[in-house]
Amino acid sequence: MNRAPVPDQLIFSGGTGRSGTTIIGKLLGHHSSIRISRPIEIKFLAGNAGLLDLTYGRRDFVEMKKRKSLIYRILSTSKSFSQLELERKFRERLLNDWWQRERIEGKGPGLESGVSAEIRDQALETFMSLRRRDPEGAAIRFFETMVSSQNNNQGEPIWIDTSPPNIFNADRIYRLLSRAKFIHMKRDGRNTIASVLKEHWGPTDPIKAIFWWKNRIISSHQALQRVPRRNVIEIQLEEFAHFDRENQYQRLLAFLEIDDEPGIRGYFESKVEGNRVISSKWRDEITDPEFESKFEQVYKDLLNSGIETLRYD
Repeated sequence: MNRAPVPDQLIFSGGTGRSGTTIIGKLLGHHSSIRISRPIEIKFLAGNAGLLDLTYGRRDFVEMKKRKSLIYRILSTSKSFSQLELERKFRERLLNDWWQRERIEGKGPGLESGVSAEIRDQALETFMSLRRRDPEGAAIRFFETMVSSQNNNQGEPIWIDTSPPNIFNADRIYRLLSRAKFIHMKRDGRNTIASVLKEHWGPTDPIKAIFWWKNRIISSHQALQRVPRRNVIEIQLEEFAHFDRENQYQRLLAFLEIDDEPGIRGYFESKVEGNRVISSKWRDEITDPEFESKFEQVYKDLLNSGIETLRYD
């Protein structure tokens, strides 16, 4: 299988979702040294039953949720059952919903946009044949094959993926791919929640959405504690787009060790719009009378536990 070079730097942008992960990826994709993944969210690494789950097991809270099923509790006492279930699910998702995603508004293309079915099938066959004796090595090989074989690969030294779960899986990604760096995108939780409520994949109840947001904030914080600080940059979307634009832009360039260029600068000036980011549309869009008080309680709980998350009133 002929492949272009594997990038020297692997950048994973992520956050809670609806927090600026895509805009930061598109911005960086306008730099000559950076290739944005095709598709921009690969899914097969940090997704449910993805490479991380196959290599290290499901994260604790996912496993606990699964164990609520009686049949799963009975069968999962066998380690081989758990592995076989994950392998089956990985194969199923790779060939179906990760490969060719449904054309739903706000849902980007699948893996088919970046690699051929032939490359996918060869990579899958090799992965399955190697993973029992060398799980990490097999996962790395599969990842590098799929990333280096993307049809937009021009040999750029830096590659970026924008899947939101990257951050609450940061510790496991770093364990597998030690050269990984992470861009943690953060946003006022109320605007994040208002945006998520419009999506087909997120919670639809405002109060439930607060706890969805809280759990992702906590999971991200915990995962990043296990990654070297030099490999992480946290960017508050409101600061980056409006309040501290130039300083935050220069911070990002310095973190990635890249120079400013007309392409990325032009995109930053024309497409990263502060007014859209800082607007408090949540006040008009979320009408539940308990929302503000419940969010305030959760916000204070996070601060008291040492997790900083900014809001803009």
